[in-house]
Amino acid sequence: MNSPYIIYSLSKDRTTQKFLKTKFQDIIKDVEMFLANCTTAEITDVVSLELTAYTAYDASDPAEKLEEIITNTSERFGTGCKEPIAFHYPSGNPHATNKYTWSFTKDKLQELVQYIIANSPMPKSNFGPLELSMTYNFNLVDPKNKSELPDQMSKGSLLVWFSRGKSCSPTLIFPFEQADQQFWNYIDSIAPYLPFRLEEKYLRIAHVNKQGEVRSFKKIQRPL
Repeated sequence: MNSPYIIYSLSKDRTTQKFLKTKFQDIIKDVEMFLANCTTAEITDVVSLELTAYTAYDASDPAEKLEEIITNTSERFGTGCKEPIAFHYPSGNPHATNKYTWSFTKDKLQELVQYIIANSPMPKSNFGPLELSMTYNFNLVDPKNKSELPDQMSKGSLLVWFSRGKSCSPTLIFPFEQADQQFWNYIDSIAPYLPFRLEEKYLRIAHVNKQGEVRSFKKIQRPL
């Protein structure tokens, strides 16, 4: 039997949102503060850590510079996994643009952040050109006493991308059965720690049917 819960996640036509800060070092500090004060995870608890570099997409891309980034990254971290960014339809032929991916264990996090910083500013290109992605999974806690919120059936997540731009995709799952004052008080308590702006229009409450299944979500609004 599922219980109602409230979720914060972006819509299908918007996959990412910006951070409040613009510098890599400041963003990392903000992510670390959010994880330490509002979740069961720490900055080192990354569950997925990847570096991706891209070849030129068209003549507008600086092909030689992109190849140089790939070469330097391969010399530093070994040979990456090479694959086309897509396959043409209906022929199935691979796209001419390739991406190289390196996967790492969490102990490499700080080294990779410094590598991204050392390669900035990056040349303008259609993809990448060099992207660090990291994923965190967690339960939520009360920032006042660090106690884990009860009745959390699913973990939330935070996906982070560092490249020429910096963006994230958060999914926060709040174990509240209704959008009452207690819920809004909790939202306000974590707001100072969020590394992104929580856009309340993306808050929705799960509707549970008589069979105990979640079939739909309904938008909620803060009371006036």
